[in-house]
Order: sequence, then structure tokens, then C-alpha cells
Amino acid sequence: MKHTLFLLNMTLIAILILAGCKPAQAPTSMATEETIATAPPVAIESEVPQVEPVIMHIGWLGEPDTLNPAYAFLTEAYTIFDLIYGTLTTESPTGEYIGELAEDWTHSEDGLVWTFNLKDKIKWHNGEDFSAEDLAWAINAIIEDPDGWAASANYVSGFVDVKALDPKTLQITLENPISNMEYRVSFLYAVYPKDFQEFTTPEDLQNFPNDQPVGTGAFKVNTFDKDKGVLILDTHYQYHGTVPKIDQVVFQTFDNADAMIQAIKVGDVDVLNEIPNSAFEALSSSENVRVVAQPGRSLDELIINSVPEDNDPAPNRNTALLDPQVRLAIAHAINKQDLVDIVLQGLGEPGTTIIPPSLGGGFWHNPLEDVTFDLDKANQILEEAGYLMDQDGVRAKGETKLEFRLQYASDSSNYPRVADLMAEWFRQVGIKANVEAVDPDSLTAAITPTGDYDLVIWGWGSDPDPDFMLSVMTSDQFVEGGWSDSGYSNPEYDQLYLDQQMVVDPDERQKMVWQMQETVFNDRPYIILYYDQSLEAYRTDRFTGFIESPLGIAISLSLQQVEPVK
Repeated sequence: MKHTLFLLNMTLIAILILAGCKPAQAPTSMATEETIATAPPVAIESEVPQVEPVIMHIGWLGEPDTLNPAYAFLTEAYTIFDLIYGTLTTESPTGEYIGELAEDWTHSEDGLVWTFNLKDKIKWHNGEDFSAEDLAWAINAIIEDPDGWAASANYVSGFVDVKALDPKTLQITLENPISNMEYRVSFLYAVYPKDFQEFTTPEDLQNFPNDQPVGTGAFKVNTFDKDKGVLILDTHYQYHGTVPKIDQVVFQTFDNADAMIQAIKVGDVDVLNEIPNSAFEALSSSENVRVVAQPGRSLDELIINSVPEDNDPAPNRNTALLDPQVRLAIAHAINKQDLVDIVLQGLGEPGTTIIPPSLGGGFWHNPLEDVTFDLDKANQILEEAGYLMDQDGVRAKGETKLEFRLQYASDSSNYPRVADLMAEWFRQVGIKANVEAVDPDSLTAAITPTGDYDLVIWGWGSDPDPDFMLSVMTSDQFVEGGWSDSGYSNPEYDQLYLDQQMVVDPDERQKMVWQMQETVFNDRPYIILYYDQSLEAYRTDRFTGFIESPLGIAISLSLQQVEPVK
């Protein structure tokens, strides 16, 4: 059936686009004549004519680095992928894996052959029929070019071949049984083959922005303007699942948290998928605003440059960071409980390992004893290691001074305070930290695989299975498009990572995962600062029906249930 196109009122779009432009303050409520004359109309597709389309505005501080799954690094990109792309399975809000593209699935007795039966009437966003052959091509592309598809390569580790038995049946053959297969395929996106088939080198593939992606998800991209900080999604009315009751979702990037908080208070945005901890309590008393706090899967860490000396290019760092005693002293000089109490306002807990405690399956290494906050101990360690205090208050060993760049991602409202606190603690043990905010794209470019940094404060949103966070520390991920930001390289760890992927017995896998966490903890490419809660908010006078879960209120399964308040 041909869809009917609707145009939003020009004045509304002018307000929308200007409100999201960078540098943005709180969204404006009026548009100038010039704005109305130049703002482009935005089309919304609908099968049934509507007098007034239902539009949801979501505010956030970040934005996707790319819409290309081959090379996406930031959490915001994966938020959008969940909305626009289909996968065989998806995690439900209660933690089980359910079918998204797949109706059901089985595996052979030896666990080496998995067969997925697809749902009926799956359509691409452009109206074409979707088939098992399309998905077979997408997954095989990752298997055949892991360098080009670096961000997805770990999910197909152990895959031999993927083929379509017929238009609705997909078969995946493995070289060894995989215990977390349903999790693995939940991150293998059904990308549109025609958009990706012409690339001949990993560089060409990764340089493809994919600003107009074609997927099968419940929403499709209308506009992605990074310069203006606006990403607009339209509902996919031929979606094979529950078709959303909203017509359009507008993601608007704010340059500062205060403007974003004010926007939801006055009703210029309907949803915030992140709230600064400092604003959570005050926002909870705002009229018609519900705040949601859930156990998070995220962690923030201090990255210590661990790039091997023989890396190409050679790392640019203060070589004192290679000294295990310096790393130990830094760990003793961080008061994690203060970070939780002051920065997180108590909405979190001190961190120890790369696996958050909120992950199920007992994979968090609970018995691991953390390094205590002890400035005297840190001073003693550095003194005994030969780093003596100079007259300027900075320790040195020969020509090597303990002066480091301390950088952080500028899109975080928490990191400035974290950096200031750490710099003061470091000063008290004779370490000078030069604090600098860096935009995420520039920080990514400086880190992987360049190694041009000393210390960086950043964080991760973990997958539901520990495999992803474990992969971040493997040697082969420190490549263009890879996940490693520390450059950590340990052959024993790398082998354990491969081994835990092949173990079917959960108890045996748990032991391996614990051993890997302990290895990283002792080598300290990361010092895990804290595990923070997931903080979100929405206006109760605009929309109802959100599914509140640790996965977030703006996931596809939630937005499929949301409806406007009558």
C-alpha cells in the first residue's frame, strides 16, 4: 500500500531544528521569520491520514559518532541501531532473549548448527521484502572482513558459515559450540546489502557514514545532522512487530546539562535518556516529570596508556606510566567512595573490575579486594620506587617527571568534577595532572590506535553478557575501528578470552571470566572508578506506557508500547 506523506507545520520544524542546533541553550519557544523561511520541511510517513502527527522529543548530551555499524564506537550509536535495525534475537526487559527477526530457533545436538526461522512479512524501510539471504550476506560480510567490520567481529568469533536454506530460514554453522549464541546474534545487525556491497577495503567501509541507513526496525532515519545536533526518526509502518503509536522521534543534542534539564521541566522535550546525578533529586520533584533510576550496566574508568612500545605508530605518553609502582600509587590516590558520594550523589557504587555487578550469571568477580584510598601509602610507594619530590611539588625520577595529561570526554556532566577531584588527590602525592576536556570524536582518534594520551576518564555501557567487556582488553582490538582504548596486550589474557567463548559449562566459564578480571585488575590498564545507575526521565503529561527496566525507557521494545496521553 502506498504511504501517504504528511508535512509538519513549518514553524514547528523551525523551533525543532534551532532548538537542537549547536551551540544550543534551552529550546526556544518562538521562531523568527528568517528561520521559518529557511527551515526545511520534514516528512512523516503514515498509512492512515492523521490531523496531527504524534512527535516525541528526546534530549541527550551526546550523539552517534556514525550510523555505520562497522565502525560505531559510542553508546549513542547503539541506541539508534536498536531502533532502526533488526537482529535475530533481542534482550527483553526481563533479561530473556526473544525473537526480533526470528520466530523461533533450534540447534543440533552437538551445538554446531543453529537454525533460525524468520517471522512473516518483514520489510526493509524502503518497502522491499526482507529475506534470509539478506541477513546471510550481512553476517558473512563480518566473517570475511573482520578488519573492516572491527566493531562487530567478536560477535562472529567461531562462526564458519551462514547460509539461507530458503527465504525464511537461516542456518549458522560453528567451528565449536558457543554458550552465549542468543546474545551474540542480538548484535549482528541486518544491514541493507546494497549499501555495503561495493566497498573493497576496510578503510572504504569504515569511512562510509551511512547517514541514510536502510533497516527493518520499528523506526527509520529521516534526518541526521551532526552539525545541528538533530537526529529524526520516523515510524516504520510496515514493521513486522508492534507498530509504534508515535509517528516521529526527535533526538536533540544539548551542549550543557542545565539547558537539557530546563527543557524537560518546561516541556520542550518529553524524554531524557540520561540525567546528571546532580540534577536527579531536584528533577524528581518537578511537576509532570517522572524520574527513573535503575541498576546500570555502565562503568567509568581511568584509562592508563598501556600501548606496546612497538606499536605503529609508537605511543606518545609519559613513560613513567609503564612502571607498575606508579600505577599502584595512582590507584591508592583515588577515593572512589568520594566519587560516588560527591559526583554520583550516592547513585552508584565504587568500582573494581571491568564486569559490572548488575550482569547476571555470577560473572562479577565479587571477592576481588580493591586497593584502598591511602595518600600516605601512595607517597611511600613512589618514594621507594625512586620518584623524589622536587621543589615544585612534582615527583621525578631522573629526567622523568610525574606530570600527566588527564583528559576526559567533554559530553559528560560528571567528568569535570571527577577530574578536578583526582587532580587534587594526585597533587598530594606529587603527581601533576593537566586536566583537559576533549570532544569524543577527537578523543577516540587520539586513543585508538594512535596511543597519544596519558590518562583518560571515560566509560562503557556493557553488553548483557561479559564477552564484550572482556573483548575490550584483547590485543587484536587495538586497531582502527576496534574497541580497545588502553592498548593493553597480554597473550595469556587473549587466550583466556578465546577459551571462555568456547566453554559451554557455565561454572567453568565463570572461573575463566573471574581470572580475566583479576588479571586486568592487577595489570591496571584500567582503574575502575565506579558503577553508576541509569538515570532517565519522561513527562507524564505527554506520554504513557514506557517499560521501565535496566535496558532503558527509550529502547525499541519500550517505544513500541508508548502512546500519547489523551
